[in-house]
Amino acid sequence: MLRRLTLGFFSLACAVAVAACSSSDTTPLSSGGVSGIGPNFAPNSVYSASSTNNAIYIYAPNPVAKATPISQIGGTTTALDGPQYLAFDNLKHLFVTNHNAGTGKAAIEEYQTFATGDVIALNGISTGLTDPRGIAIDQKTGDLFIANVNPAAAFPNELLVFPTTSTGSIGGRVISGNLTQLNSPTGVALDSSNNVYVANRGSGTVTVYALPSPTPVPSGSPSPTPSPTPTPNPSASPSGSPSPTPAPGQNVAPVQIITGLGAPTGVAVDAAKNVYVADPDGGNPSIDVFAAGAGGAAVPTRKIIGSSTGLNVPTDVKVDANGTLYVGDSGANAILIFAPNATGNVAPAATIPFSAGTLIGLALSP
Repeated sequence: MLRRLTLGFFSLACAVAVAACSSSDTTPLSSGGVSGIGPNFAPNSVYSASSTNNAIYIYAPNPVAKATPISQIGGTTTALDGPQYLAFDNLKHLFVTNHNAGTGKAAIEEYQTFATGDVIALNGISTGLTDPRGIAIDQKTGDLFIANVNPAAAFPNELLVFPTTSTGSIGGRVISGNLTQLNSPTGVALDSSNNVYVANRGSGTVTVYALPSPTPVPSGSPSPTPSPTPTPNPSASPSGSPSPTPAPGQNVAPVQIITGLGAPTGVAVDAAKNVYVADPDGGNPSIDVFAAGAGGAAVPTRKIIGSSTGLNVPTDVKVDANGTLYVGDSGANAILIFAPNATGNVAPAATIPFSAGTLIGLALSP
């Protein structure tokens, strides 16, 4: 059985109870035969995290201006508690970082393919998590990479690495220390060459690390499939099997650093290894695009900036295979969509107001 985790990021005002979708084109149950049968959402469906409503809103691919969600995940059963950033694994399971600053709760919740409604999370992770933010998943190994800030640690800025398919008490890894140059890490992304990109709000940098060595082989036998149990625990808080304990810190230096940014919060990498950075930049918000391999005070190949862009406080950025950019902006409280190769003071191709709560992170379904 997969590990259980639980995190928190923002204090939350309320929770939304959400009814499950129904459709004649339904496939897997979202969890153990309980509420949550969802439609087969098409690739590039847009998932967005509402930190104050404890909900994940789902939009159809290529949403038009003022589009409304086609479905959602939310309600007290989901264990969502200050959802922040999102990522999918190669089974289309959704992973959500959570941090409730008011209670200090911090966790990652995992949801079955096509989950909807007030659904029970498959699993949760909490060990070692204090202020989890961005998340990325290695599609080959299933490892989770999580930006975390731990004020009690000697080196509070951390990149945590957890295996997703292990059983028992398998230790994760903590990348931290003076060599890492992590500084209030927020956004996380991976490229096809096993490099990890971290947006550092505190230093105005993007640091890049060679993917750590594979996680230890777990003792015992892994579950044959990630399918949920017939009767999942209604609480996704850690229980049952021991949670993984992070191993001592690995003080590794980045192999590449992009400097000169303002306060980057989100990062994405496309198939050509171009790097996209969401940067609120103290009143001059922008989306900066850097060529593959860029380092130092590199000049962006493109920069979306200006009053026409609608950017206010961009918190996350995603790019699809066509180069279309999706920006989660908590200041504008909207999803801003920019055409491929957009640059300069350009208006979004579509603006989707996010009226239900505060938008933080985005993900595009595989």
